[in-house]
Amino acid sequence: MKKRRKDAIIMKRILAALLTVLMAVSMTACGGGDKKAEDAGPVENTGKTYTWKLGTIYNDPSAKPEYNSFGHSIEAFCQMVNEKTNGQVVVEPYYSSVLGASSELWGSLRDNEIQVFYGQPMSTADARFGAWNIPYLFSNYDQVKELIASPDAPLFNMAQDWMTEDGVHLVAVGPSVFRGFFNIKHEVGAISDIRDLKCRTYEDRVVQTFWGDVCNASSMAFSEVYTGLQTGTIDGLEFAATSVLSSKYYEVANPSYYSDINWQWTSGCNLVVSQEAWDELPDDLKEIVTECAWEAQDTFYEEETANEAKAMDDLAANGTQIHELTDEERQTWIDHARSLDDKMKEEIGTETWDAVWAAVNG
Repeated sequence: MKKRRKDAIIMKRILAALLTVLMAVSMTACGGGDKKAEDAGPVENTGKTYTWKLGTIYNDPSAKPEYNSFGHSIEAFCQMVNEKTNGQVVVEPYYSSVLGASSELWGSLRDNEIQVFYGQPMSTADARFGAWNIPYLFSNYDQVKELIASPDAPLFNMAQDWMTEDGVHLVAVGPSVFRGFFNIKHEVGAISDIRDLKCRTYEDRVVQTFWGDVCNASSMAFSEVYTGLQTGTIDGLEFAATSVLSSKYYEVANPSYYSDINWQWTSGCNLVVSQEAWDELPDDLKEIVTECAWEAQDTFYEEETANEAKAMDDLAANGTQIHELTDEERQTWIDHARSLDDKMKEEIGTETWDAVWAAVNG
């Protein structure tokens, strides 16, 4: 009897030890409970891989490394995803509109012909997207990061809901840029100074509303702008100073002219995945892709901030005359924007307009 009792005790101890080991293995396999993907390092490659095409209008950083925060951000995202998923997710970037302009890329994304879009969703695809193009909506980058360019920002969550309804998944929004005005004809201060200019705009209802009656405005693909300046099809365009440098538009004429009208914060750093591609990705890989997307936006901000600090000096060194608007000149642009609020509200939708302004002013 004593031997049987002793054997039973030993067996219970063995079973208890085995149970402890099994629990430890189970917790490790589940990521240690609260352990996050960024603490765990690259995941184990299970054998299944996902190859995604990324379409964008932005320049290839290997071809245009200077003043190309957009391109470097995309490059960083692709590299990080490949490394942190241990090759399970491979993102292949296609730069410089080789797969189409932004509107075409958006359609390809919704059809899952490309799996990732990096750029600016147009209001031609969804009127609500025009909200991010409202002139003088934001005044500085701190406000942008607080309201839209961070995971918990109210306008980020709003935009994510809109895109889900459109059949795509918004992963991250970066701080992007404020847009000034570049031309090859003459200095621009007050808004009346552009009356005689042929200006390139991009295809968006709000943008066309703002520019349509103050100059000879026409939509043109980003890839055609340099030739358009050379041939005289356009005289200028609204654009960020760093982007003017990256695209080397100052080469077309000397002197050229740049004004810091900063008329619009452009939501150009959206990283969006097709819903079909997103849904087939396992949860652990979704978490890693999301982490990489936000890290890539940090890469953009660090580089763009550094570039902006020297952009005006570099433009001037390349023959561009810089005009910093006076308060009175800037007010002419703001007054024009606010005079169009009712019209832009109709284009975007009253409910959307009110919700966005409430978040900005709240």
